[in-house]
Formats: sequence, C-alpha cells, structure tokens
Amino acid sequence: MGRIIGIDLGTTNSVVAVMEKNGPFVVPNSLGERLTPSVVGVTKSGDILVGKKAKRGAIMNVGRTVFSIKRHMGTNHRVRIEGKEYTPQEISGMILQKLKQDTQDYFGEEITQAVITVPAYFTEAQRAATKDAGEIAGLNVRRVIDEPTAAALAYGLDRDEDQILFVYDFGGGTFDVSIIEIISGVFQVRAISGNTHLGGDDFDKRIVDYLIENFKKDNGVDLSEDPIAKQRLREAAEEAKIELSELKETHVLVEAITMTEKGPLTLDTVLTRDVFEKMVGDLVEATRPPMEAALRDAGLGVKDIDNVLLVGGSTRIPAVQRLVRDFIGKNPHRDISPEEVVAMGAAVQTLVLAPIEGDIEETAATRYQGKGSNPVIIHMTPFSLGVGLQNDSMGTIIERNSTYPTEAKDIFTTTRDFQEAISFPIYEGESNIASENTFLDLLRIEGITPAPRGVPRIEVTFRLTPDRILEVRAEDLATGVEKVVRIESTDSRLNEGDKTRMIREARERVTKMLAQRIKESRTDEARNIIERAESTLATAGSHSLKGELQNQMEQLRAAIEVGDEGALNELIDDVLRVMTEIEAGA
Repeated sequence: MGRIIGIDLGTTNSVVAVMEKNGPFVVPNSLGERLTPSVVGVTKSGDILVGKKAKRGAIMNVGRTVFSIKRHMGTNHRVRIEGKEYTPQEISGMILQKLKQDTQDYFGEEITQAVITVPAYFTEAQRAATKDAGEIAGLNVRRVIDEPTAAALAYGLDRDEDQILFVYDFGGGTFDVSIIEIISGVFQVRAISGNTHLGGDDFDKRIVDYLIENFKKDNGVDLSEDPIAKQRLREAAEEAKIELSELKETHVLVEAITMTEKGPLTLDTVLTRDVFEKMVGDLVEATRPPMEAALRDAGLGVKDIDNVLLVGGSTRIPAVQRLVRDFIGKNPHRDISPEEVVAMGAAVQTLVLAPIEGDIEETAATRYQGKGSNPVIIHMTPFSLGVGLQNDSMGTIIERNSTYPTEAKDIFTTTRDFQEAISFPIYEGESNIASENTFLDLLRIEGITPAPRGVPRIEVTFRLTPDRILEVRAEDLATGVEKVVRIESTDSRLNEGDKTRMIREARERVTKMLAQRIKESRTDEARNIIERAESTLATAGSHSLKGELQNQMEQLRAAIEVGDEGALNELIDDVLRVMTEIEAGA
C-alpha cells in the first residue's frame, strides 16, 4: 500500500509526520528542518518558491509572495500575481506538493496518500477545499481530521489512563478548543468551539501597527504605504513576538527601513513583554468565550478536566499560558512540541488506514494495532446543518455537536398546488433565519407527481462522512424519484476543469524542479571535476596532454557559465578521460 503521511497544513508553518515502529516521526524537509513555512512566492521569471526560500525572498518579491492562505480556504478569495489568479486551494496545493516531495526525497519512495488536519471549527466548504488542495498536490487524501483530535491522539498514545482532555489550539491564523474524552482507546469529542479568524498573525499585526505608529511619531514618516517596509516590519514583528516568549524585552532593529531626502532612516526600538501583552490583551481574552462555550456544551466544569494540552505556536506566549492555567486551574502539558503535535497525531491516525506490518515488538506504535484495537475517533460537528424553508426559516436536520459519521432525515412537502419541483437551499449555522447562515449548495428535485399542496412527501436525508463531507439526498416517496448532491459545488469549490488544470500544472512544476535538481547536481559535479583537474595539472609536468586538459577545462567552465547542459555532459566525459590518462602516465 505504501506509506500514508500525516500533514498539519498550518497557517504559518506546516509539518509532516509518519508512523514508525517506535511512534510518530516528524520528517525533516529538504533543509533538514522540521517546520516548513506555509509561504509561496512567484518570481519575476514565473518560478514557484515554497517554504523558507519563499519567506526569505519576500522582501524582494513583494506583491508576489503569499502568506497565511489557510485563512481564505473555502472562500472566493483569489490571489493575483502578475496578472494570473490563484485560488486558496492552488496555493495550498503548492505547499502540500513541497511537503510531499521532501518526504519522497527523504525516504526514497513515492508518496501518494495522506491524512490532513484542519481546525475543528472549519466549515464544510473549508474541509472540501483542503481535500482539493491535496488532490492538486497529487495526494489521495484518505482522511481530513480535526487538529485538536489529532493532538489528542499524539498525546494519548503513550497514556493508558482514561481521561478528559482539554485541547487549546491557538495557531497562526485560527483558534479552537475541543474537549475530548479518552476511554479505552476511544477518543470521543464532547464539544468544539473556536474562531477561524484569530491567531498569531493578529499578534504580529499589532506589533507592526505599534512600530509604524512610533516611527511616525519619532520621524514624521508613515511606513504604512511602503510595501517593502511593511514586509520587513512583519518579519521583525514575528521575530520579536517569538523572542518575547523567552525574554522580558527585545531589541527591534530594522536598518534603512526607508529613504528620505536626508538619507536612510533606521527603526531602532526596544519592545518589552509588558507592552506587548497590553497591546494583545484583548486577543488573548478573545479565546475565553470559546473555552466557556465548550465546557457548557460538554456539560462539564473545570474540575472535570483531567489534562490540558496546548497546541499551536501561539501557545508559547506566556500570557496565553497564564490565561489557560488560570481558567482551568491546572498547568498545561508542554511535553510535546505544540508546533509538531498535530502532525504526529495525524500520523497516528494512519494506523487505522494502513497498520504497520511485520514482526515488531510492543511499542507506542503497536499499542493499538498489536492488540487489535486501532484508535477509534468519535467526531462532532460544531455547526447545525439544514435546509431553508418557506418564509426563510431554517429546517435543521443535523444538530450542532452531533457525532459523525451520521445520517439524519426529515419529511417535507410542497407549498403550491400541482408543484412538480422543489428546491432545497442547504445551510450551515445556528440562526433560525436560514439566509443568515452559510449557504452551501442548492438541491433541486424535479419530476414530482402533480398534486394539491401538502400532499407530496419528500424525504430529505443528510449524511456526514468520516471526513465531515456532507451528502444530501431528496426522494419523492410516491415515485421514488431522487436527487443527490455532495457539498462540493459551492462558489468556492473548484470545478473539475480547474482542478484538472491545477493538477497538470503541479505535475509540470515537479518535472521542472526535478530537472533543475539534476542540472544543479551535474553542475556541482563539473565544478568538482575542475578542482580535481587543476590538481592534476599542477603535478602533470610536461605531459603531452596537459594543454588539451587545460583547454577542455576552460570549455567546461564556459559551459557552466551559460548553462549548456549538452556541452556540460560531453565535456565532463572528455575532461575525465584526459585527466585519467595523465594520472595513469604520472
């Protein structure tokens, strides 16, 4: 079957993990690092940069670098670069493609399957968009699971005791909290709450605004309209935020941030943790209501919570840790990296799909499979699902906080005499007014036998898959006529033509990248051969082939300079041949 990888597709950074015999293993990227920035850049020549290269080049690539695309998943947002539009799915697909390729390079084998995590508070459209991104990257997305649940899997893997776990997940762009009960290897989600537009990016923005305001006050120059200056400030703000998690104050220095008639100006200031905590205090406090809501929905009090798990880079902020500790009354666990725990849990989930085979000892990885009981997850949906009825009322079919996979149904009828078709607008949300909720799709059933209003009986069935993808079916019970729709065709959803194009372009990028790698490898080989040839010339004395070798070396240098691959390959062989003859003669 091949490896199935677990991916945490994050707002700020992404991580890949696989399940090994000794437990989850975080796969390093091509730079040997465990975190890959979720950043995509398009160079002036049209090349795609992903990860650290894109992040490093952002200052010189302003307007062509994309950050935090996860915040726009499942929406109609488009990124326009050099006249071309990119969807959130396409940008995310580039990030996933990078993660996939790095994993293939690390293990030396093809990777085609993945489990991808999403915030628990993601909508159906956002989950569907995530699956699209995986397909664009050439991955068969076997499961889409909630990030807090994944974290609980990683945390609970080495712990035998039953417990109620409070998962506080605060990442770069999203926040959610889940209460998960673990009993005998069964992970049951008791409640979910959160905010998909609150995260570390908002903390960075506060620092940027603070720096811009102070700089304007001190120098009379407004940096807010300078895109290059703002990008440099964003990088400085992120670095300052990270440093203030460990230090009481940090020195923010951005040299030559702008140019004036009198010359360059430098931003040079000290930011203390106290000042930082005051400027972001309301953002930290904004996580309190979802915590209260989750406890209320679960019917629990803080005394019922056994353990608290912090997930996401924003939980490294001391003010965040204090809030959680004071709210729950327990010290949160910090024994697993908050940036890595979600990917590790996704790797654990792959056990259900492809158990590790072979004669292996009892380890963390075999806790579930060795005893014939893979981890079981009972999910919960944080939003109600239903249809719009007469007078714009909401007919809820699947209630909020229902476990899934699940199926629910209800009977509806016509509102006009001799009506032959009925349209059911499908919504997600908690308002009794249908149009105030999130519209997902329109299900229209035709061919109903004409009859007085109120006589036809139309059964509408909602089914949530294990990936929380919604399937809706309407059936005329009198005739058996039915119509089925999967919630994959909203305005933000890709059509098959767009998806096919994006998959083709993704494959072309991989082909181009591999060709570039081969070219770079061959160039490196040529440079090494030139160094060796120079050593051979130094000891060749008056050998008759000395002049020929010198000439071929110069041609090889020229081929490297102009990037002539054909000449490069031929000249490498020629230099090696002559050099070998000289060395043999010596």
